Amino acid sequence: MRFSIFHSSLIRLLAIVLATAVTSNGQVVDGNNGQGNVVAREPISKSVGATRHFTVWGTDIRRNKAVASLSDDLVRKVYKFVGEAVPKVGFHPIHLHLYSKGDAKKGRVFSSSVVPLVGGGYNIKLVIDIRTRISKQVVEQAIMQAIVLERTMRADPAVNKDTRVVVPRWVSDGLLGAVKWQGGYQPRGMFVLLRDKPELYSVKQLFSTNEESIGKLSDSKADIYMASATAMVLSLQRQKNGKEAFSRLLSEVAVFEGEPEELLRKNFTAMNVGARGLQKLWSLQLADMSVPKLTETRGIIETEKELKRVLYFILKTEAGVVKSVPIKDYDVLVGVSDKDRIKATTILRQKLVYISSRAYPDYQPIIAEYGFIMTSLAKGDYDGINIRLKNLQDEREQMVKAGNRTKNYIDWYQINAANDLKGDFKGYLKLIEQMKMERKRDADSVISPYVDEMEKLMQK
Repeated sequence: MRFSIFHSSLIRLLAIVLATAVTSNGQVVDGNNGQGNVVAREPISKSVGATRHFTVWGTDIRRNKAVASLSDDLVRKVYKFVGEAVPKVGFHPIHLHLYSKGDAKKGRVFSSSVVPLVGGGYNIKLVIDIRTRISKQVVEQAIMQAIVLERTMRADPAVNKDTRVVVPRWVSDGLLGAVKWQGGYQPRGMFVLLRDKPELYSVKQLFSTNEESIGKLSDSKADIYMASATAMVLSLQRQKNGKEAFSRLLSEVAVFEGEPEELLRKNFTAMNVGARGLQKLWSLQLADMSVPKLTETRGIIETEKELKRVLYFILKTEAGVVKSVPIKDYDVLVGVSDKDRIKATTILRQKLVYISSRAYPDYQPIIAEYGFIMTSLAKGDYDGINIRLKNLQDEREQMVKAGNRTKNYIDWYQINAANDLKGDFKGYLKLIEQMKMERKRDADSVISPYVDEMEKLMQK
């Protein structure tokens, strides 16, 4: 997104930003009439955040306070990310306007600006159009962009009326994702997908992403973009003196006019910032983020794979050869000693206990029943084992059928990341329909590489 410092009034600047503006006394100004005339009035209240970096203006005081609190939270997390104390007061205060009523043309959801003050200095202006329902993440993206903009202005860059102030979205969105990841608020599914399919949003594509291209992303691809940006920022922080280097980057990123690689080379002097080097660092970060936590619950498909892997008896032949026998061939236990039978069933029961700690919740009764079967077999009780195993197999097949809706990580992510019923998962369903439509097009039609890759993924 490109911003410019205008030597003009606040009203005219915000009119350019969002076609309408809210004046400090609560009047709504129509920027489309070219005169800056007051055409409507709505009660405006304000809330000042605890860090005093943000002042939120809007028509709902409770909403103002909620957004101010969210802004404070992100300010604290950003300073923690770069290893610095939060300044007591924002050096360049950020005025956030929640635009909820008016006839301004809809389009860009949020926009940031730097406003020169009479007598010197600047304010940061952020306008968020909330006339239609937007997700919390979009509000966070807007706030983070203003925070990055303020960080650059805090460094007192040499700016004039011709200076272009640009906040690359991969920086602000990646920083948002990074602080969320470090706070434990992001599932790893999308990072696993990107690790396995890096071509879905490579570093090269990430660096070329701008405001216009982000607005055209589907819900699912927007999530992939966020995962890519998050991994890039985290890979930078983990470099030697990464916190200090990233802090320096934030101090100039909004006014830097070179290529992203040049910006990184300047601030991360010990890092290989060639195209291959960056891609490698990014890939290593994704690999690290894809490792499951010890306490993480497996999905349906992962649980089924683990169960299939352990459902074997380990037995020794008379010649001392160790062999694995599938549980369906349990009758092999009839011909072994009590000691060997008890040992084989005990080993399998221990494996079942181990995988149950992270199994998908609906698998817990199934795993428990396998444990009860082990108890029966250890006692030499074989009555009804066939039907019990058959029933468990039928239940597992039903689970797998239900799990086919989440057999790829995009499904898994959309279901588990949804915070409310705003329809996030519908974005994925729309993507499926879009693929079907594109398959009906003529062979000469242009189908995006992303859809091609996603289609291959769906067919697995």
